[in-house]
Amino acid sequence: MGLAVKEKFMHIPLLSQMLCYVLACFFILLNPAYANTDIQTPTHTTCQAQIQQISSAKAISRQSNTPPTQGWYNLENLPDQWLTRWPDFHGTAWYKIVFQYRCADNASKGPLTLSIESITQTGQVFINQDLLWKDVSTEEPISRNVVTPHIWNIPNSSLHQGENILLVQVHGSQTQKSGIGKVLIGDYNTVYDTYSSWILEKKTLTYLNAMLNFVIAIICFLVWMVTRDNNAFFWFGAVSILWVIYSLLVVYSDPIPYLSSINIDRLQNIIFSIYVAVGCLAAWRFAHAYFPKIEKALFIFCVISTISIVFTPDTYINETMQVFFGIGVIIFLIKCLTYPYIAYKSKIPETYFMSVTYLAFVPIAINDAVFMSTMQGQPLSPYTAPFSSMSIGIILAFRLARDSREIARFNKTLNETVIQTKNKLTNSLGLQQKLAVQNARLQERINLSHDLHDGLGGSIFRSMVLLEQNEKIEKNQVLSILKLLRSDLRQVIDSGASLGSEIPATPIEWAASIRHRFVQLFEEMDIHSTWDLPKQWHTSPTTLQCLTLTRLVEEALTNIMKHSQATQVTIHLYENETQQLILNIIDNGCGFTPVTDHFGLHVGLHSMRTRIQRIGGTFNIESQPGHTQIQAVLPLHNNLFTPKADK
Repeated sequence: MGLAVKEKFMHIPLLSQMLCYVLACFFILLNPAYANTDIQTPTHTTCQAQIQQISSAKAISRQSNTPPTQGWYNLENLPDQWLTRWPDFHGTAWYKIVFQYRCADNASKGPLTLSIESITQTGQVFINQDLLWKDVSTEEPISRNVVTPHIWNIPNSSLHQGENILLVQVHGSQTQKSGIGKVLIGDYNTVYDTYSSWILEKKTLTYLNAMLNFVIAIICFLVWMVTRDNNAFFWFGAVSILWVIYSLLVVYSDPIPYLSSINIDRLQNIIFSIYVAVGCLAAWRFAHAYFPKIEKALFIFCVISTISIVFTPDTYINETMQVFFGIGVIIFLIKCLTYPYIAYKSKIPETYFMSVTYLAFVPIAINDAVFMSTMQGQPLSPYTAPFSSMSIGIILAFRLARDSREIARFNKTLNETVIQTKNKLTNSLGLQQKLAVQNARLQERINLSHDLHDGLGGSIFRSMVLLEQNEKIEKNQVLSILKLLRSDLRQVIDSGASLGSEIPATPIEWAASIRHRFVQLFEEMDIHSTWDLPKQWHTSPTTLQCLTLTRLVEEALTNIMKHSQATQVTIHLYENETQQLILNIIDNGCGFTPVTDHFGLHVGLHSMRTRIQRIGGTFNIESQPGHTQIQAVLPLHNNLFTPKADK
């Protein structure tokens, strides 16, 4: 069933769906009308704004909305990070931007557009002491605007002809490189084009990458659930989910309840450490490679980094996170650089493409690691991550397609093997049935020989004794003897059908025919017989048990007449307290020495023992001069027993 499900799953046109999805996202998100439909393009204006001075100063207090009167530090340009001039400062700072705004007397005045690339972490914006914008939350848990560009239209009523002052209050963070990004002031079209590129880089592409990774994760987990043995898809699904969470924590700017900005950064770094370790496992499992010692070291790295980041005091948390972030980047680079060798050793075609993708990650990872450390330059991952994620998805799709073909070949081979095995089994069963039939025929012959010996053989011996005792025998007596032999022969032949005959109503009826045959012979041989039988059955025996006891008595009495020289014979039949039917045949003859194993070569004794054991009973014999006892014990527990095969 699992193979069938996987084959159905594999027929999903994964590559075409992912390609259409990416193209659709780019078409929608790169459309200029998508970024912000609330901002209307102003009419043409001849007004101009030019920035003249940029300066920064520490705030008097975090709660104060009044900029300081002294301590201003002039800046050459933006963006700016105050860590370089105020290394141990993580509070609130002010940025003052002085610009000239002039319009011709007859010019149509439209709104001036202001855009700020980023504010780390949160704050307020004032234009000529009028509040233009205030973040949702400036107290913990605070908003996070490090990757959130802003754009505003400044109303004409807030602008002055000539000098204007733009004040930006920035609430810094201990775990971020606090400061402000680029600031643009001008007409709407010019500013909006730059703002759109910022939105694309910092928001749109990151969300697109997160969506792609989420789709890849769902597909990988579905494949893993169908084929649990292929755990590479599980690890790739885990990698994709971790990257989705990490990306969303980076771009999500609204306050998160119960999480301060420092705790969010802690969580981001923990997820990154786990992401790096799980990414190694996914890549190695994809190539069917196992490195137990290295994997254990990666697990220890995840544990140590998690514990360290969680429990390090806020004073040293920035340095701690930088250390583990650097180690994570090094692990990632080592994985990418060594994967071509692992792919070469695995001889799996998909791993070759994977190694090329990982090698392409190396310069991108180095560039972005430098950017994250210095906030200088341009990050590349926002532009390349969607394509790299799609490349990994395509590689996984190739693996799925190859597995599907292998499953198809396996199913074909399996069907052929099943057919061959079925044919062999049919031939084997036919041969077994033939042997069983032959064995059944042989067993029937053995049983027939026992019946002839015990039944007809005893009758012949009795007839011989009768002839020896009567020197003058008439024709009618001979004819009677022959009829008796014929009757015994018919009984032997019909013994197979005797299982369906009626059970004698009483023990006396069961023994009547035997007593009739032997009592006359015993009297002629001066043998006195005693028949101690119950009047009724307490527990009725089966037909097979009655027939077995009949054959046993006939053979035993015949042996007594032949060999024992006895003068007293006792036949005692009774049922004990444990529902066992016990038959004892005792004589006072000369006795003999019984052999424990099959009673030597004596055919009669062996036949009696075999008959009793065949129906689940036990057979015992004791013999010494003057006393010989043959005992048969049959179970009568609801007449349920399993006949045993003859050995």
